[in-house]
Amino acid sequence: MPKTKNAYLRYLLLHSQIKRNKYKAGYPTLEDLWRHLHEEGYEVSLSTLEKDLCFLKNERGAPLEYDRRKKCYKYTEDWEFDVPLTPEAVRILQMTLHKLEIFGEAQEFRMVNEAIEKLSDHFELVRQYPDDRLNKYILFEYNKGFAGKEHLSRIYEAIYEKRTIMFTHCRFDTEEPTQRTLQPYILKEHRNRWYVIGKENGVAKIFGLDRISNLAVTDNYFVQETSFYDEIFKVLRDAVGVFAFGFDSEDVILHFSVDEAPYIKSLPLHRSQQTVNESETDGLTVKMHVKVTAEFINDCILRYGDKVKVISPPGLAEHVAGIWLRAIDRYNAGRTS
Repeated sequence: MPKTKNAYLRYLLLHSQIKRNKYKAGYPTLEDLWRHLHEEGYEVSLSTLEKDLCFLKNERGAPLEYDRRKKCYKYTEDWEFDVPLTPEAVRILQMTLHKLEIFGEAQEFRMVNEAIEKLSDHFELVRQYPDDRLNKYILFEYNKGFAGKEHLSRIYEAIYEKRTIMFTHCRFDTEEPTQRTLQPYILKEHRNRWYVIGKENGVAKIFGLDRISNLAVTDNYFVQETSFYDEIFKVLRDAVGVFAFGFDSEDVILHFSVDEAPYIKSLPLHRSQQTVNESETDGLTVKMHVKVTAEFINDCILRYGDKVKVISPPGLAEHVAGIWLRAIDRYNAGRTS
């Protein structure tokens, strides 16, 4: 549906702006509201905007008033705008809930499920779509049985409530468990594994949930630093995967074979991917600005085997070539033994 015709979403945006500005220094003018709609992609005329405001006041009963002296719009009392949900909207909620099943039997998600079921009953969706089962039409990629699944809900609550967590952590490369105390900031998923990113003793740390046991949410509250949030998103913006703290971002140029080229072009390896050269006979050359981590090398280079070649930087090309040479040595050793 074109945004200009999605009236109820426009009404909701207008309502949020008028209500939000109640708590600020001034209320929005007609031009302020028009500009906000355009910033959100709703390219409507001023006359359409005025009709929307009349609808809110006359049809929905909004206590909307125009202040002629200040040339702005405001509510004379508290009021909420209820947007009716269509059956299609409820079905989208059902799809979202299906993906949220990774959080297991957490109380908050059971409540969401119950709420959506009530909405379905209200719109008689079951009767309208008796054979409508999302898993009949859509196969989601995630693995609902991944290790560490039981920790997701509690860590999410700790992040939301800004509470420190304690747990036992055991790395894959050692059998010695360690006791950790973390200020959690972000939950991150990568390739069906979940990680928690936070601060331990003032230092950025990342822990895989599948390596955590004896999790406890403490009563110790902490202040989440905006600057650290910014750092997390800045680091992950140039990363493939999770373990990218401490790496500098750099330009990487890769060349892909003719048969692999359309896949790389249609589904870029990274948000920064740009085409350098493309040929029907020679393949595709792309450039990315990324952090060259082990995850990047594994996911964006090694997995493509002989269909990719590192053009630059030279050090990365040598590193990847060394990996393949050692692999060849292992195969050769197996043949002679």
